[in-house]
Amino acid sequence: MSIFLPSREISARSWFALLLLVLICQAAKAQENEAAFLYSSQVKFDRRGVPLVTIGMAEGLERIELSASSQLYLHFLEDAGGRAGVRKHLVVPPGKVVNLSIVSASAARVGFWCGVSRLPYGQKEMLDQTVARWREREGSVQVFETGGVMGLEGLLIDNRTLVVAVRRQESEAGAEHEAEEIFRATGTKTFVHQHLEKPPSGVIRIAEEGDAFSFLAVDLVTAEARQSGRVKITLTGGRELELAGEVIVAFDRSGKLVLINRIDVERMLEGLVPAEIPPSVSLEALKAQAVVARGQVFAKLGARHFLDPYLLCASVHCQVYAGAQAENPRASEAVRATRGELLFLGGQLVDTVYSASCGGHTEDNDAVWSDLASPALRGRLDGPEEFFAQAAQRFKDLRGWLADPPPAWCQQGPLGKSGVFRWRRDIPAEDMDRLVAQVKPLGRVVALQPLERGASGRIKLLRVIGTEGELVVQRELPIRKLLGNLRSALFVVDIEYDEKQMPAVFHILGAGWGHGVGMCQAGAAAMAAAGRDYRAILGHYYGGAEVRRVYGE
Repeated sequence: MSIFLPSREISARSWFALLLLVLICQAAKAQENEAAFLYSSQVKFDRRGVPLVTIGMAEGLERIELSASSQLYLHFLEDAGGRAGVRKHLVVPPGKVVNLSIVSASAARVGFWCGVSRLPYGQKEMLDQTVARWREREGSVQVFETGGVMGLEGLLIDNRTLVVAVRRQESEAGAEHEAEEIFRATGTKTFVHQHLEKPPSGVIRIAEEGDAFSFLAVDLVTAEARQSGRVKITLTGGRELELAGEVIVAFDRSGKLVLINRIDVERMLEGLVPAEIPPSVSLEALKAQAVVARGQVFAKLGARHFLDPYLLCASVHCQVYAGAQAENPRASEAVRATRGELLFLGGQLVDTVYSASCGGHTEDNDAVWSDLASPALRGRLDGPEEFFAQAAQRFKDLRGWLADPPPAWCQQGPLGKSGVFRWRRDIPAEDMDRLVAQVKPLGRVVALQPLERGASGRIKLLRVIGTEGELVVQRELPIRKLLGNLRSALFVVDIEYDEKQMPAVFHILGAGWGHGVGMCQAGAAAMAAAGRDYRAILGHYYGGAEVRRVYGE
């Protein structure tokens, strides 16, 4: 910052006042930059060159309690009644509890758009053609850039894509309605894209237990326990957890408090891997899980949670991260053994998605999501060498394949549980009518017609026919949710009729648990138990992709 002073002499008191003003402005700017940074796709790095990520642990909170077994350091910009405040640094004694609560807040302003296309970044001609086509039909078109670029020891990781969108709406429900109308009119697979137009803001009260002190903080508070390395948190309702790294308390899109953990990727994985796969499986399966979980982190950075002050969430939507208290010695060993390793194919980072059980056949990524097709994520039969001869022929008859499958990897091993590899669900007609009516009332449901299936047999488009209309549902997850949260969209339906020839019960025979794209966790555990190492497991599930260490040599 440059400051120009008049030529006349200035008193010592004036100099001090001016210096104080400069420090206040710098502190306010730093706080503003920190709040804005939480919404960017950029990441910071620790001193070892390991990326730091922000994870949303819990939101919609009215109150949060923080403490540590060592000194707890708090940093915030003090509210000064509308004027620029002073940057504060507090040291809280070990064991003392600090309460954070809302004084005032304003929610975010959000726009919801109908996404009609995802395009590779940098393909100008393709983008121009797509925009021109939709502009001719819709009049107004918006292009959003998602993802980001990261340099790691000379390697450039670029996961940017472009979203072409139309028809901005004030609500997600409104955008979903418009997207459905576009799909019916054009056959284009649509999706909802969220855009943050104005972030939330507010004031947080910081008070030590017993009101030994009280401060008002603007927008956010950060906390860290430098000696013990863990911050203890108690949330509204009594839920407790421990987090390593830095803890941030800010405002979510609704104007409530959100708890965020900023932590290096490797330490994060130590609390993630044992939450995603049982740490009792073979070490090679744990290593495979560590690599694919790390790949998921890098592939998702900047590509989701556009409305939130964090890059990833702690739930299954991103990956389940349970914090420091979930760490397990065997899982941590697998993380350390694969430190900095990611999967690449043709020089491109592989989006290493995975699911619990593929049911004997993995799925194409673009059949499940509105993503660009990845050569590393093509659906394939999943089993040992002797499996393929009988499986390839039998798979042509999907109903027979489901009823009498040959032994796949995910049917074997420690995670090959009954009720997962193959499962049944009987839905009485009245329950089916109620489930469908939550999306669109159709009267009595009389038929479920798969219109399109993916490589694994998972349903991509489902027509639901009722006595008072019909509904077409896109993508496997909405299909599963529509029918009462089925384990997967790989299923066939038989209808039992009553004496009036109306459906009485819908009998569903299905396979697998999850979307089926990428690594099958049950299959990976079986492969490891059969003596395959983690590199062979990853090569099997990701189309010959290769492991490469990008940091941590």
